[in-house]
Amino acid sequence: MNPNVPRGAAMLLDFIAGLETNRPGRAGYETIIGYRNEKPGALPKPITEMTLEELLVEQKRWVRNLKAPSGAAGRYQIIRPTLLSLIAELGVPLSATFTPELQDRFGLALLRRRGWSQFAAATLSLRDFGNRLAREWASFPVLSRQQGAHRTVERGESYYAGDGINASLTKATNAEAVLAEVLNELSRAPAPAKPTPAPLPTDPAPTPEPTPPRKSWGPLGWSILGLATAVGLVVAAFTLPLPF
Repeated sequence: MNPNVPRGAAMLLDFIAGLETNRPGRAGYETIIGYRNEKPGALPKPITEMTLEELLVEQKRWVRNLKAPSGAAGRYQIIRPTLLSLIAELGVPLSATFTPELQDRFGLALLRRRGWSQFAAATLSLRDFGNRLAREWASFPVLSRQQGAHRTVERGESYYAGDGINASLTKATNAEAVLAEVLNELSRAPAPAKPTPAPLPTDPAPTPEPTPPRKSWGPLGWSILGLATAVGLVVAAFTLPLPF
C-alpha cells in the first residue's frame, strides 16, 4: 500500500480491493475485468508496467476484442471514463506508469470523491458514506433500500443490480462492520499537531533624526570674527573709567 494513504483509508481500500479483484498482493494490481489478464497472450505486458496512455488504448481493445463488459483495470477496477477523470483531476501525465503506488493514489482519490473527508470528520454518517461507496464500486452493497441505477435495490444488493452484469459480493452487515472498524481506527489516530503561530510583528524602533552637519566658518568667517573681536576690544578700551 502506498505509504501516503492514511491507515483508515488503507483498511477500507483493502476491503474494497478484496471484493473487486479477490487477488492478494501484486496480482490484484495486475487484474483486468473478468481476470482476462490471466489468459495467455491477453496483454502485451502487465498493466503495472504500462503507461497511462498505453492502458487507455488497451481498455478500448478489451471491450472490442476480448469481449469484456468494461475496461475495468487494476486493484480498484477503474473503468476508462473514471481513469480519464482521475488523470485530469490529479494532473498525472499520460507518461506515468500504472504502478501499484499510483493505483493506491487513485483509490484514495475515489474515496475522497465519495465523502471520505466528511466521514473521517464525523459529518457524514456511516450509512450515507456506505451508500456513496456502493455507487463507485458495484461489488460494495447498498446499506439501505433505494433507487439504484436500473431499478429499486434492497439493502445488501449492488447499486447496479439489474444490469445483468454486476452484483454485490458481500453482505451489508460485513460492509458496516468494516466501516465501523475504520472509524475506530480514526478515533485512535493521534490528532495532527497544530502549527505554531508565527510571532506577531513588533513596531520597529524609531529612526533617530540625523544630526545636522556642523557648519564650517571658512576663511572669510574667521576673518570677520577676528575683525569683530578687535573692534570690541577698542570700544571696551574707550569705555573703561579713567583713573583720577
